[in-house]
Amino acid sequence: MAANPDELKKEDLLKYLEDKENPLPDYMIEILRQLATGETYKTVLEKQMALYNREKSRAANDMIRSYLNDTILDNNALRGWLNNLVGIVADKQIIATYLQEDNYTDALSLANMLPQLYNLTGDALAAHDQYVQILNLYKTLFNENREITELTNTEKDMLFNFANNSSGEASSLARGILTAYYNTPFIDCFELNEQSALKKGSVNPSTLAKVYGMEISVKPNPASTRAAFDYKLPDGETSAILTITEPNGKVIETINLTGNRGQKLWDTRQLSAGTYFYQMSCNGKSLSGKLVVAK
Repeated sequence: MAANPDELKKEDLLKYLEDKENPLPDYMIEILRQLATGETYKTVLEKQMALYNREKSRAANDMIRSYLNDTILDNNALRGWLNNLVGIVADKQIIATYLQEDNYTDALSLANMLPQLYNLTGDALAAHDQYVQILNLYKTLFNENREITELTNTEKDMLFNFANNSSGEASSLARGILTAYYNTPFIDCFELNEQSALKKGSVNPSTLAKVYGMEISVKPNPASTRAAFDYKLPDGETSAILTITEPNGKVIETINLTGNRGQKLWDTRQLSAGTYFYQMSCNGKSLSGKLVVAK
């Protein structure tokens, strides 16, 4: 049935599947209804998985906030919920809990596993190595019974180097230490001139949309009979509008997109050969592109 979405548009068929002696489960009926709208089976499953993961992450974050706000912090329980989030950010938060306990063995053990776990290479690997160097600095201070205010000149030089020339956690940690304990502020401001677009307050809408996590692409392009739009919306967003126009600006199709990510098929057989433009809009942000139809 999933391979024949045209038949699924017949409500009588779906009603029969709901009411027969051994009816299909409700979730299967819902999948078939979504397939009837033109979405692929893969997209339906991806949407369901995205919903599950979003709910799982929301529940884990709620529990984490609860533990952090508790009078007595239970780091073991906190680490358990951070493990549920999965990802390098959560793992680095776990490392932070080990540092709070002066458990440098487990902290460094997990830190040294991250490059392999997340396939870090190039600049990302270099930034991670600097992060590990700061973890080792904390370990050295603990073993030598020194305070953070008692850094050697060599150690301070390392932090100044990371603060000014690194990215990621190494830069943030170095700047935090130097600002809090060595009265060294770090202020990064854009240098604006008379011609600067930033000074005029203009921001490219597509750039802003991508920063928020919006993505859209179409394949094949050029298309002859059908075009598939793959899209992703910002976190927490589950609906958007896809508008397709002719070069003169006339709207020829408006499509509702549902789910945080997915794929929408569009029939191009009725179109004349030429270039068409599409725009996905979601909560005040938009992304645009063009589609070539070839006959």
